Amino acid sequence: MLKKIALVAALAATASFATWNYFPVQEAGKGQAEIGVTDKMQDKANQLALFAQARYTIIQNFELGVKVPFVIFTHWDGHDLKQDGLDEIPLMLRYQFMPIMNAFLDVTLPTCSEDLCGKDDPFGFHFGVQYSQNFGLVNFGSELGLKLETAGDDKTTPPWDLNIGLEADFAVSQMFTPYVGADIDILIGKYTFDGDNYGKSHTGDLGIAPFLGLNIAINPMFYVDLSAKFGIGDDYYGDKTPIWLTGKFGINF
Repeated sequence: MLKKIALVAALAATASFATWNYFPVQEAGKGQAEIGVTDKMQDKANQLALFAQARYTIIQNFELGVKVPFVIFTHWDGHDLKQDGLDEIPLMLRYQFMPIMNAFLDVTLPTCSEDLCGKDDPFGFHFGVQYSQNFGLVNFGSELGLKLETAGDDKTTPPWDLNIGLEADFAVSQMFTPYVGADIDILIGKYTFDGDNYGKSHTGDLGIAPFLGLNIAINPMFYVDLSAKFGIGDDYYGDKTPIWLTGKFGINF
């Protein structure tokens, strides 16, 4: 049972705290909307979720975004664990203060259903900076951020999470853009209960999640994006490699 709980928890390790991308903010008055599905698998655990998200640049260099995720089911060895429903909703803000630099803040709201997250009800915060640069056929984007949570109803907070994101997009044609990258997470500190530290220090626990994908521009308005991501690092993800498969349909407006 403990193994089951640990693996199901690991399935959600990267569900929250994900900025829209690592690249410059769009021009004022432009935006994107996407609908998608993510299948997360680890050992005998499997979780299927749908999401809808949108971003819009309200004034030059300042972008607002929101994502609404909904878990359809969570299975263990083919059995339904009845862990489904609305997940945490992140509100995303980005400000491009230089042509190659963004600052960002994501605030995750405590909207998760009790069936999915229990009675815990924390807020999440993810903030940091992004650097991007175009090198001809290669568009490089990166991110340095810090993730933390408030104490929810269970009075528990996890260690802080220092994240580094790297991505390279390859402009091989107007229609096809393959990309590769990695998300690196490093834990800092201990768990706390009611304001007091407990348990061992998790400082230095490391997770590396390489990913690859393909963006297909159907036309200037519509696109499809397909990607796969793999979690590596026993201390962060557990001893079984989690896999996330994601497909998205998007609209530029």
